[in-house]
Amino acid sequence: MLETLETIIRIAIPILTIIFGALSAYFRAHDKLRSRSIKYIVEAEELYKDGTKAGGEKFSWVVEALYEFIPSPLRLILTKKCIEKIVQSSFDAIEDYAKMQLDIAVEKYLKYLNDGKSGDFIDFIKDDI
Repeated sequence: MLETLETIIRIAIPILTIIFGALSAYFRAHDKLRSRSIKYIVEAEELYKDGTKAGGEKFSWVVEALYEFIPSPLRLILTKKCIEKIVQSSFDAIEDYAKMQLDIAVEKYLKYLNDGKSGDFIDFIKDDI
């Protein structure tokens, strides 16, 4: 009985070490990919700024750029599908932040107008920045 338990422990410890090591590598890579995806989204916006309806092309470009960034051994864990989810969640976060900032600017502008002042919204934003 004791020998069986020792055998199980001898087998389980290396397996658990590999699993936890892989999870650690995955989470570190995920964090790096998330921050790098924002950088690549900005680059894609610049690269495809002249194209209309280039959203799919930009998305594909960002996914490919990030996938090339991943070391080969981690590509078994971080598939292109996973990269697509990271890119989409990064884009969603950027979009949510932009909407929140616009809402704040509109609220400030409406308060500005309610205070009896006047002016163009674009000029108001430029002056507020």
